[in-house]
Amino acid sequence: MKKFPLAFLLISFLLMALPSPAQEQTDALLAAQYFREGDYEKAAALYEGLMEEDPDPVAYTNYLESLFYLEDYRKAERLVRRRMREQPDAVGFEVDLGWVFDRAGNARRMQRQFDDVMNGMQADPRRVVAQAEAFESRGYPDLAIETYLRGRRLLGKNVPLHLQLAALYGRKGKLEDMMNEYIDYVEAVPSATEQVRGILQDAITDDPDFSRNEALRQVLLSRTQQNPNNALYSEMLLWLSLQQKDFRIALMQARALDRRLRQEGELVLEVAQLAATNEDFDIAEQAFQYLLDKGPDNVHYMDALTGFLDVRFRKVTSSYGYSREDLQAVERDFEEALEKLGTQAETVKMIRNLANLQAFYLGKTDTAIELLNNTLNLPDVSRRIKAECRIELADILLLSGQVWDATLLYSEVDKTFRDDPLAHEAKFKNARLSFYIGEFDWAKAQLDILKAGTSRLIANDAMQLSLRIQDNVGFDGNTRPLQMYARAEMLSFMNRFEEALEVLDSIGRMFPAHDINDDVLFARAQIMLTRGQYEQADELLGRIVEAYPEGLLADEALFKRAELQERVFNKPEEAMALYQQLLNSYPGSLNAVAARNRFRALRDGIVN
Repeated sequence: MKKFPLAFLLISFLLMALPSPAQEQTDALLAAQYFREGDYEKAAALYEGLMEEDPDPVAYTNYLESLFYLEDYRKAERLVRRRMREQPDAVGFEVDLGWVFDRAGNARRMQRQFDDVMNGMQADPRRVVAQAEAFESRGYPDLAIETYLRGRRLLGKNVPLHLQLAALYGRKGKLEDMMNEYIDYVEAVPSATEQVRGILQDAITDDPDFSRNEALRQVLLSRTQQNPNNALYSEMLLWLSLQQKDFRIALMQARALDRRLRQEGELVLEVAQLAATNEDFDIAEQAFQYLLDKGPDNVHYMDALTGFLDVRFRKVTSSYGYSREDLQAVERDFEEALEKLGTQAETVKMIRNLANLQAFYLGKTDTAIELLNNTLNLPDVSRRIKAECRIELADILLLSGQVWDATLLYSEVDKTFRDDPLAHEAKFKNARLSFYIGEFDWAKAQLDILKAGTSRLIANDAMQLSLRIQDNVGFDGNTRPLQMYARAEMLSFMNRFEEALEVLDSIGRMFPAHDINDDVLFARAQIMLTRGQYEQADELLGRIVEAYPEGLLADEALFKRAELQERVFNKPEEAMALYQQLLNSYPGSLNAVAARNRFRALRDGIVN
């Protein structure tokens, strides 16, 4: 029999006694499971062994908390002091010692330990940040803030710690302090402006109660008033106002910056165009007028004139209670501008608007068609301008009942300008025309294409119409209610309102329980608004909100009701209540931003 040396046997025995890496991993998983389940005795027993082998930070913290739950504070203190001896430069363990005293109920020892930590701070940015993070992770955010403030005094201007403090203030709910830190950082490090705007963008976007937005706004307003010559505050306030779509404040700041920096009005033009896009026509008109006042030599004069006339047109036609005289005044403005400027790329929008005004509002269909045809026949007009005019001409042909001529023009633009916004607009209008005449399958197929890869406006319109088709085709394939509704929509488009109302009323009588009836109510309300019958429109919109609160049109009906209370009935309190209801019930609505701005304006006694 072969004999093994005694030393070999001893080594083998020791190796067998040592835990394998696999065993350690199993113990760590089992300990974590015990800890999650609240079995702290078993967790502590396993963690104690793991601390001897591999003092992993998570295992250490779990072990410490297990000892707290078991109220074994002596062992907890020994654990922390051992870690302090093993890693004397790790300030986190010094904080943990005070945490142990706190959990043990020894407030005097805790305070003395934390005082020692604070008084022992060094001018080392890494240690300052580590100490602050240790205090916050252990539930002492105020001490973390104090750490950063003391660290700022120790480190001086080179390491101001603005971003760390701002983030901590935000988590603590001290929003004004948070915003002051971010603005101080931009002021100290101008090259960080875009970085801070990105951080703030995330903060104010995820802000359901608007508290962060309001805190930043108040900080910037206060600084702008105290230091009117500091362009930084005005620039940041302009940026914030554009994020919030508060174009009144944005215009004030854009004009102030334009005058101070002696610019050509570029910032004002940006505000004007964004305000017009968001249908804040009063502010857009003021902004464009500011640019027009600079005179025809200004580089933005043509854009300003085109925008100004476009806004006047849209403002009148979207307002409540406009008169034929109002429309004729806008028509004269267009004709005078076109006579002076002629037909060119920059004036095509004027031509389209004038043709639309004449055809849809003044009953001058033949005049509008002639105007557009004249543009199409000019040799020096670009293909794109002609395509824009073809879309407008197709709309007017559809208005006059020439359905097939209209669809041919839409299709021509769609094929010529594939994957271009012009093609998307033409495709949508062609799909809508197909919807009008009851070709629902083809219409939905085109709309579903448009939902994903187009501009937001076209995509939203396409999605709404696609859902309307999808939701109102019965399980039995009965499309009769939808066909009647589509017919009424086309009649409304053609300004044949009495016929449209007759069809809509028939749907209500023939299909009283059909899902399409919220669409029917909304279509009737739209006709009442167009005809100036505001009391009837308000009653219909109210029925939608009451009877179909989960429907696709409830938020839109609420918004229109609020506008009526504000702009027609002069009842600001009722308008504010409706705007607030929209914000509470439909926070994801496309009208939420406009509702919030209108609510704030009414609350502050400012009616734009």
